[in-house]
Amino acid sequence: MDRCRRDTDGDRRLLAAHQRPGPAPEPPGQARTTAGPPGTAHRLVSTLRSLPALGWLVTGLTVSNLAVGLLQAAAPVIIVQQLGHSTADVGFTWSVAAIASLVAVALCRRAIDRFGLWPVGALSASIAATACLAVSFAGTYGTYLTLIAVLMAGEGGMTIVLRTLRSRLIPADTFGATLSLTILLLLLPFPLAGVLVATVPPAQLGHVITLCAAVQALGLFAAFARLRTTPGLRASFA
Repeated sequence: MDRCRRDTDGDRRLLAAHQRPGPAPEPPGQARTTAGPPGTAHRLVSTLRSLPALGWLVTGLTVSNLAVGLLQAAAPVIIVQQLGHSTADVGFTWSVAAIASLVAVALCRRAIDRFGLWPVGALSASIAATACLAVSFAGTYGTYLTLIAVLMAGEGGMTIVLRTLRSRLIPADTFGATLSLTILLLLLPFPLAGVLVATVPPAQLGHVITLCAAVQALGLFAAFARLRTTPGLRASFA
């Protein structure tokens, strides 16, 4: 009898567990959402608007990337069609340029510690802009190779300076998301450079390169001038 009673009590508890009411249904119009924090994109745009110096920095890097992307896309046309060299020389050119950029990065890291961001950044930007302006006038492969190497060396040093400033400008609470947004913006000039090379006749590429080089020089000058007068970065440029 006791065993039967225990079995009966167990059946009652099991039945009660199955009959427990579930959570109340949500009222219409109040569906549960699993989306992330609202306003993330708006907060990123607000960060860029609230930090004009960061906008100038991104502008300087963007116009510089446009010039470099244009030269990379136009290299086969210039080296093969205009200078009469092989496609292997195209790869060799950018291999030499990559080595020059790495050497410049290593040297600029030490130079920044000794002379500061502003002298190194201004010198690197001047070298890059001058070499880019001269590329369209290169009449021989040797001259073209040298100018591309000098250009990428200047770009390497300038990029170190501007990326250092970018890390100091972006607020800590939105650093990751804002950095991702700036990287996305800096990648946009490369497909644009490809479109320019595809649509512009080869005979006119020199004029387009000169125009982009002028825009690069003006953009870098404006960016560095604006960054140098930013109160929070004056000590960085010392």
